[in-house]
Amino acid sequence: MAISKKHLSLALLASTSVVVLASTGSHAHAEEAAASSYSDDVIVITAQRRETTVATTGASVTALSASDLKDRTINNVEDLAMLSPSMHVSAFQGETQIYIRGIGYSSIIGGSDSSTALHTDGVYLSRSAAGIPAFLDVERVEVLRGPQGTLYGRNATGGSVNIVSKGPGDEFEAEFSALYGNYNRYQVFAAAGGPVTDSIGIRVALQKEGRDGFTTLVRPVDDPLGLGSVQDDAEDKDDWMGRVTIVATPSDNFKFTVRGDYYEADDAASVWHYFGAGTSTNPIYQALVPEDVRPEPYSRTIGSDIEHFNKLRVWGVSGEAEWNIGEYSLKSLSSYRETRPLNRNDLDASPVFGVDQLRLEDHHQFSQELQLSSPEYDRFNFILGAFYFREENFIRNEYYLPFTEDLFLLPPDPVCCLLELNGETETTAFAFFGEGNIHITDRLDLVVGARYSEEKRDGANLVLFRDAPATIFDNVAEFDEATFDSFTPKAGLNYKLNDDVFLYFTASKGFKSGGFNPGSYQNEPFLPEQIWAYEGGAKIALFDRRAQANMSFFYYDYTDLQVQDVENNNVVIRNAAEARVMGFELESTWALHENFSLDANMTWLDAEFTGGALPDPKFPALGVQDLDGKSLPKAPSVKLALGAEYSVPVGNNGLFRLRGDYAWQDEVFFTAFNVDLVREGAYSWGKMRATYEHNGGQWSLSAFVDNISNEEVASNIIFNGDIIGSTQTGNLAPPRTYGVQFGIRY
Repeated sequence: MAISKKHLSLALLASTSVVVLASTGSHAHAEEAAASSYSDDVIVITAQRRETTVATTGASVTALSASDLKDRTINNVEDLAMLSPSMHVSAFQGETQIYIRGIGYSSIIGGSDSSTALHTDGVYLSRSAAGIPAFLDVERVEVLRGPQGTLYGRNATGGSVNIVSKGPGDEFEAEFSALYGNYNRYQVFAAAGGPVTDSIGIRVALQKEGRDGFTTLVRPVDDPLGLGSVQDDAEDKDDWMGRVTIVATPSDNFKFTVRGDYYEADDAASVWHYFGAGTSTNPIYQALVPEDVRPEPYSRTIGSDIEHFNKLRVWGVSGEAEWNIGEYSLKSLSSYRETRPLNRNDLDASPVFGVDQLRLEDHHQFSQELQLSSPEYDRFNFILGAFYFREENFIRNEYYLPFTEDLFLLPPDPVCCLLELNGETETTAFAFFGEGNIHITDRLDLVVGARYSEEKRDGANLVLFRDAPATIFDNVAEFDEATFDSFTPKAGLNYKLNDDVFLYFTASKGFKSGGFNPGSYQNEPFLPEQIWAYEGGAKIALFDRRAQANMSFFYYDYTDLQVQDVENNNVVIRNAAEARVMGFELESTWALHENFSLDANMTWLDAEFTGGALPDPKFPALGVQDLDGKSLPKAPSVKLALGAEYSVPVGNNGLFRLRGDYAWQDEVFFTAFNVDLVREGAYSWGKMRATYEHNGGQWSLSAFVDNISNEEVASNIIFNGDIIGSTQTGNLAPPRTYGVQFGIRY
């Protein structure tokens, strides 16, 4: 979609008004900025598998420390996307779908893979639900934008979100916080850690959280008192999580870290919101669930004939060993994880027994990675590695369709009918990779890298229409094993013009494996998607390092993009020919005064299909449609984020800090066909936080508000199957929330 002059003017005005700036998102507090010390030098990142700073990394990276996250009231990946440039996150059935620069994956049915990777403490998480406990006790978050085909590889064509947790420090420390807010929200967090012996340290973190629901379900009941209905909460929260980290250093040359985490939820957090009647393809369903029993679009009060539930369990363990062999470093990272989301929803969003859904995944993954890093030689350094990954996943997507006998003119049957769109998948993947920096001069580096990846995919479709009039709806079939491989090179130049200006250019290839579509009528594999990406950028310190400007230009050539749609009642995954993505990003911070700082982010994105023709299954009368020129889903053409922070001493030992953030993004489509029925218009988002800290943060008291203007925003909308009239359902972003939080640190 072409950007309008109005939008372009607004973007340029907002960015240049703060100075031709751009930041990494890593911001020192005002007292640090007063010393002309830009905080990017404080946060050490590992985005390129080595310790660097954002200002000396030849890639687009946003890094946020634990204090940055707290000041911005960022508690999960969805909160992060509101303020991060080129990032869009959708909620769907309790999971998150991450898009970076228009690249991601809309998982309509369980078992699909994302095109944007999510890592916690270096471990790749195959299921998005597995990332929920990753935001417990966070040290920092790194958002890498652009294909990470060399060092990260698997399913990182859009980029990668890396979450790093806190470990035990050199001295004992303890933290406690308690939060209370509207919707009766409470959160209690506690963590403690430090050395146990001279060679062993332990850190333990626990959190319990709960709140009432954002959405009210009105459910009919047989009530002798004549009340006729009961109200349930949906989109509520009742969960807890914990993590234990043990670090052992038996010698100066060896370090071993063991991490274990557990998360459990027992609530009704997953719910379908109603956005419209869609294409009304099934008159029998439309008569069963007429418009007058459905909620208003975007409403948070909806009817339901069932009790919703969400029972999510995630746990995992990892072991990381590091050896110093002379000047070289050898690292081994092993991990095992299980992810088991289970939820039940009323898909028709009405008190009529229309369509109910049960969704389950039983996912197991094991990964092993080896890395060999060289010392920083005069002329070069390198990292070599090998990666192994194995996962098994059983998927249940089951739909109760009581109107089936009317649809097929059959006698009434109280047990008819259950559509089981179930399946199972197995994946075995391995890769070898390497990347090196060659110091051509003291200022100029040549970066070269490559990765070879191979994946074997297998599984089965287990589709049954229980008690249906015929078996023609069944599809029980094993997949023929498929193998996909790719060689993904990278080359780039890093140039340090002076101590304040760092320039870079990279050309790299990304790869996302092909695979199968479990729980569908599609038994043949879909193809891999591949991308060539070209990016140039500059990272500039200004005004005696009181300001930092990071900017980048990028161009992607995308082939065989995987697109997911609902055709009849079948979810299909098709390779939609070609796409082009190009754009400009600017991130900024400026310490205007020792007590006052500003930051601004801006993204202009032109992401569209450049070829391919597919029929829109919801509008077959239109025939095969040319996708050329249509926008990629979930790719707003403009996104702005502005922030301001003011701090002032209070007495001898206190500090008051006030921070406000504002974000605006252009419209997004939720389908490759750019249908207006499944889109969200432009919207803004504001949040504020006021904090008083005493004695250097020994204790603090904060008040916060998020979604200040109470925007009603769809984070995702889809067309459902034709058998239920292709209704429009999806998810809403959270409403206005506010609260107070007390914290103490020892």
